[in-house]
Amino acid sequence: MPASVVRSAGNARLRWVRDLHASRKARQEAGVFLLEGSRLAHEALHADVTARLVLRTPELDAPSQSAAAAFARSGVEVMTVLPQLLSAVSDAQTAPGLLIVADRPRPPLPSSVRLALVADRLADPGNFGSLMRTCLAAGVDALFCTPGTVDPYNPKVVRGAMGAHFHLPLATLDQGPDSPALAGLNLWLMETGAGLAYHQIDWRGPVALVLGSEAHGLDPAWRRLAAGSVHIPMHPASESLNATVAAAVVLFEIAHQRGSP
Repeated sequence: MPASVVRSAGNARLRWVRDLHASRKARQEAGVFLLEGSRLAHEALHADVTARLVLRTPELDAPSQSAAAAFARSGVEVMTVLPQLLSAVSDAQTAPGLLIVADRPRPPLPSSVRLALVADRLADPGNFGSLMRTCLAAGVDALFCTPGTVDPYNPKVVRGAMGAHFHLPLATLDQGPDSPALAGLNLWLMETGAGLAYHQIDWRGPVALVLGSEAHGLDPAWRRLAAGSVHIPMHPASESLNATVAAAVVLFEIAHQRGSP
């Protein structure tokens, strides 16, 4: 094994990556997030995202070797570490052998938002990652989060989003329903069994769909400015849908009414 392979868990760069993996505050203060695997690595390269550090294991498949080499050519520090050390700072069940610390991509908000989704205190990182993929697929212009929502740059979110971070504008609504970012948008609240059925609404105007957590529902403050509530009719034996699945049903109905995502 080459002498250049890092063998110590006490390595300062490894300690930094462990801190980033464990701490939302550390990621936020550094302005970075963690990417794992060749697919996200190549997407980061294509998106011209600035990388700070690359960790790799000695044995990599061809796509991962290609990505690591591309980062090295651009001047990024590439460290080779023992597989067990990389596994210790990986969020994946089976570490892919390649981890990138990169600046957070910031796709700009469009000048005119016609379709937004508001995630109100959604806490599950896996669901939130899937929600990001769904929003991108359905043509959502922006995904807004309220305080109390899971960190959109949580490693589990990043893995579940599968590259949506590079394309989907994200923003936090510190003022909730009074946020200027929602001005001009009709707010529709997704609720179980309340309001109109999702296919009975004309979705062709500017809309923000507000989705609450499965555990706590929506903050009552949203009702003050909402145009109404929307639900998905279901078989009476079914209690509810996963929040991301429910959002997908409504978002693709919106896309259908508008012609396409």
